[in-house]
Amino acid sequence: MMGSKVMSGKLMFLYVDEGRITIHSKDSLLTHIRLGGSLYARELDQYHQLINSTPALAAYDSVKNDRYKARSKNDALTLKTKSAELSGLDSIRRAMSIGWINEHPNSPISVYIMHNVFEPLTGKLSNEEKKGLLAKITPEARNNKIAAAMEYTFNMNKIASIGKTAPDFTQNDTLGKPVSLTDFRGKYVLLDFWASWCGPCRKENLNVVKAFNKYKDRDFTVLSVSLDQPGKRYAWLKTIHEDQLTWTHVSDLKYGVMMSSNYTTSMPCLLTI
Repeated sequence: MMGSKVMSGKLMFLYVDEGRITIHSKDSLLTHIRLGGSLYARELDQYHQLINSTPALAAYDSVKNDRYKARSKNDALTLKTKSAELSGLDSIRRAMSIGWINEHPNSPISVYIMHNVFEPLTGKLSNEEKKGLLAKITPEARNNKIAAAMEYTFNMNKIASIGKTAPDFTQNDTLGKPVSLTDFRGKYVLLDFWASWCGPCRKENLNVVKAFNKYKDRDFTVLSVSLDQPGKRYAWLKTIHEDQLTWTHVSDLKYGVMMSSNYTTSMPCLLTI
């Protein structure tokens, strides 16, 4: 935001490292951003410029906006057409992103591109494809928390895959009493990672409440794990009350420390304990 003008729907995530990062824009709406300064920022800028300046992708934003408008208007025919167009453009973006990674095995930005949810590879790669790309990146370029998180996810998928016993953990509930996942053995457990500050989580709470009320008498329950931050206990408890979340809640109030050591998803998952 600059002045009183905001460019809605525009997001940019930065890979922050030591050193100075500069951000340049041609206008106050931040529609033509260029990054500079650190090596990370310069390489991320080069990657984005490659994607954004490709002629075949010139219509990407307009097609995406047209699809959004068609969906909001329940225009099924236009939605189908624009979805097909967008799928084709996404395939090009996917291929270009993979090409960048293959051509830049020494760049830490390569693992960032694979991992960040707002980059073109989001949801477009299987774990095996991710492993293959990660193996091509040099050890120096993998020496960061992003690569470590990806490798940890691969290992956890082996441990917590379908049909295997979920890893146990223990955290305190709203009264400070320790609660373990194994305390719910014999039930169907919806393990829900959320936070009071998470807007999408708050919206999804409506559906979780409906599911809980519908199935709570059929060996089903919910265990909510909050990723709230230190000092946010009141916000956590207040949100539980406001959203009428009447099941068990736990948190270490350390902004997701538990999650990095046991689970690697911020989405609900159904477990048979």
